[in-house]
Amino acid sequence: MTKKLFETVRLASGVELKNRVVVSPMTTQSAYFDGSMTEELIRYYAHRAGEVGAVIVESAFVENYGRGFYGAVGIDKDDKIEGLARLAKAIQDKGSKAFIQIYHAGRMAFPEMNEGKNPVSASAVAALRPNAPVPTEMTHREILDMIDAFAEGVRRAIRAGFDGVELHGANTYLIQQFFSPHSNRREDAWGGSREKRVKFPVEVVKAAKRVIEEEGAENFVLGYRFSPEELEEPGIRFEDTMYLLNTLAEYDLDYVHFSMGIYTRNSIVNVNDPEMLITKFLAERSEKLAQIPVMGVGGILQKADAEGALEAGYDLLAVAKGFLTEPDWVSVIREGKEVRPFADIHDREELVIPTPLWQFMDDTFFLVKDIEAEKKKQARLAELMSQDLAFTPGQYHVTAHGHNSELPMVVTFDETRITAIEIDSGGESAGLSDLVFERMPKQIIEFQTLNVDAVSGASSTSQGVIDGVAEAALQASGQDAVDVLKARQKPVIERSTQVIEEEVDVVVVGGGAAGIAAALRADELGLSVALVEKLSFIGGAISVSGGNQVVMGSRLQHESGVLDDTPQLMIEDFLENGNHKNVMELLELLANNVGQATDWVHDYVGVEYDMAGGLHVLAEYRKNRELAYAHGGHGFAASVRAKMAASSVNLLLQTKAEKLLTDGQGRVTGLVAVEENGTTHRISSKAVILTTGGYGNNKAMLSDELKDVLFYGTRSSMGEGVQMAQAPDVNAATLMMDLGKIYPNGVEVSPGTAKSTIGGNIAVLRENGLLVNTNGQRVVNERASNHDILDVLMEQDAKVLYLLLDQYHFSIFRKEIAEGGISEKEVEEWLASNGSKTPYLFHADTLEELADLAGMDTHALVNTVERFNSFVANGKDEDFNRQIEFLQVPVGEGPYYMIEQKPRFATTMGGLVVNDRLEVMNQDGQAIAGLYAAGEVVGGVMGTDSPSGANNAWALTSGKLAAEQLAN
Repeated sequence: MTKKLFETVRLASGVELKNRVVVSPMTTQSAYFDGSMTEELIRYYAHRAGEVGAVIVESAFVENYGRGFYGAVGIDKDDKIEGLARLAKAIQDKGSKAFIQIYHAGRMAFPEMNEGKNPVSASAVAALRPNAPVPTEMTHREILDMIDAFAEGVRRAIRAGFDGVELHGANTYLIQQFFSPHSNRREDAWGGSREKRVKFPVEVVKAAKRVIEEEGAENFVLGYRFSPEELEEPGIRFEDTMYLLNTLAEYDLDYVHFSMGIYTRNSIVNVNDPEMLITKFLAERSEKLAQIPVMGVGGILQKADAEGALEAGYDLLAVAKGFLTEPDWVSVIREGKEVRPFADIHDREELVIPTPLWQFMDDTFFLVKDIEAEKKKQARLAELMSQDLAFTPGQYHVTAHGHNSELPMVVTFDETRITAIEIDSGGESAGLSDLVFERMPKQIIEFQTLNVDAVSGASSTSQGVIDGVAEAALQASGQDAVDVLKARQKPVIERSTQVIEEEVDVVVVGGGAAGIAAALRADELGLSVALVEKLSFIGGAISVSGGNQVVMGSRLQHESGVLDDTPQLMIEDFLENGNHKNVMELLELLANNVGQATDWVHDYVGVEYDMAGGLHVLAEYRKNRELAYAHGGHGFAASVRAKMAASSVNLLLQTKAEKLLTDGQGRVTGLVAVEENGTTHRISSKAVILTTGGYGNNKAMLSDELKDVLFYGTRSSMGEGVQMAQAPDVNAATLMMDLGKIYPNGVEVSPGTAKSTIGGNIAVLRENGLLVNTNGQRVVNERASNHDILDVLMEQDAKVLYLLLDQYHFSIFRKEIAEGGISEKEVEEWLASNGSKTPYLFHADTLEELADLAGMDTHALVNTVERFNSFVANGKDEDFNRQIEFLQVPVGEGPYYMIEQKPRFATTMGGLVVNDRLEVMNQDGQAIAGLYAAGEVVGGVMGTDSPSGANNAWALTSGKLAAEQLAN
């Protein structure tokens, strides 16, 4: 039976909702400091009540030290009941049911929010966020007391007159922390196995049910909110969540509530799985769970969104943003009107939104706009640029956001200038941002401008410095001064002409994992070493990655319980993953040496591995052979930087390798490198080890096929190592340079640069959506593999297909691509240009108009859609055999849209040819004396693809081995 948005819903407790819509619980940060209710909050909630079935009041802490944010509502003491009662009555008097969400932040709390009290959790494991404190592990007695705190929260909600309570078991708060294998490392009755980790949420539900019975609260609703997955490793996976929900279903909940950013979300862990989580939920729920309504949230703004969510399988809908910008959302939707996606800056009082929430809407979600003010600001700026600035002299203490931490700053002004900038950088990753704190303050002061370039590789911290000085200028003068400082001309830096002659045993080019391993191993063997890195830090991409590595054959793998893995098994797995294109001697080199390299990285370099987390279970490996670094990529980077600082390696940062030196007879004798300031280093050496990475961002190095493919990878992937080695006097050989990992779903956001639409494609192609060529004809099964679609795409003369969508599916598509990094502003700009420039996004009211706009055959496009719709009606795709489950919905009403689909890639698979000693080979098949290569710059070891943890393993292993060749 089809669910209708405005029909009544009766819950198991007997409560009847007038429709399927509820106001989603949204943090307002607007309670008093002790969690007491304010009149402003009561007005805010009452203003949104009436037509909606229920209002779920934001999360209320059940214990005084359990706040997760400032301005939180409390339900921790009886003295809160009076204020909560006024809130519940205000909602009910308008005609809606009043529910309240209760929670404890656990390890997501900060001491400063909770009277200095250290947060508590299931185990003493810090959350994976900047400056997160290590929580205190709760004792058995404290756990029982916490369950009582939740029970008392339910009791207070009942006595305050609420119609129900939602237990907040999501968003990584305490209830979820007990169920998560990342935050719960206990080995007692409350943790260890999944069956034990479920005990805390079960006991909280049981305690809530007991209180409801004790209080005689007939028709009192009990819901449970959950986050379906965690990105943490180890973390909650969807099968764990279904175990939890199927277990909780036995206690007769009134509803369960997904916590997600968008109701159509698929897995955030297995992103290649296109199936929506709600679909998985419906398929995997128990008989008992199937009797409990499921609530969806995220991306429900217009009526079509709400109907789409019901069609997807949700029974109740939690609407968030819609009730912020349109308090009478239900009436607007009922009347078929559009809901505006943002609030005008002048409408706060009319919308009855508390000031802290308004600020949050503006700063975090950009939901507040004032177009007229922006126009006036630009005119004012033009006038200000001709005037001198004036500051109130003194020192201004501000705090900005760095990459990992807060940056306390003291900025000093005299009457007209910035005179000093002092930064406490102790919380930032050592090495990653050092140059930021050294260079940027000098440039800001010398040139009196905030229009300074970020330090390469440290953009977040660079922006933090700029933001901090801007805040100080705001305090010392005002917004006009900030605007002028940001608009002033960039500094002009005078370049050095100095040439430094140096001599070492070995030069390593590139400071990623391979370069670090090579430099440290060579140093350990007593060789003098120079390490040249073009960025401002060493560690490369691993510095900001999750940090996983294959550790096959290592002591760590054995200690983790895997004793029967072998090089041969690893080789077979890698061959399968790489389509048997792997260079066998290099794959054997990796498989036979990665274990020793891992033990060396651990024992000598000092990198810690996450033994507590254990070996990862991955589909591509028959034996568990991947470990994470302790504290991820940051942990790896911190360890190697400390080791590098203690070594004798001469580290040259912000220094770009320009040319290999040779003796004219084919031997490499050193390197020429240039610092960012122009200083030239001519380094003579016995050997050079190239560890410079890939070349995907260098069009000149790509094959004809890859040149037609848009790039979406790392901008520093310029292939300098391969280029230097291919100079005529070196004459290095390469292989597999034509290969890259290509996907068929990019849009060209700037010349040669792509963004991915894959999230949108996955969402819409489940139902309809057609891929047509420039003649308006279907050319492929839209639900074929990426590989098969890519083959057809690359056969097109223009190397482009178009995704054709009706209005309903385009609305889904644009939400999903927003999740993948394409902003709403970008989509609006593309719609406004309407195919006049790339990205080509055409739209028109009819198919005929759309075809004309795109220069297609009108008859062909109309015929294509009619033919597809007939296949839907007949249940068979006679042209391309699209699977019946994806042939259920015809292309519907316009307006219609066509979005370009161009090939995109990030990873290059080719590189230099090396032998099993990692010596670079020339084009005559001979080893080039004095030249070695390691890491991604070497071609062929992975074949056509690299499995999880393999690149780090190859980088460290090959880097270490390359250095060892020099000591033999």
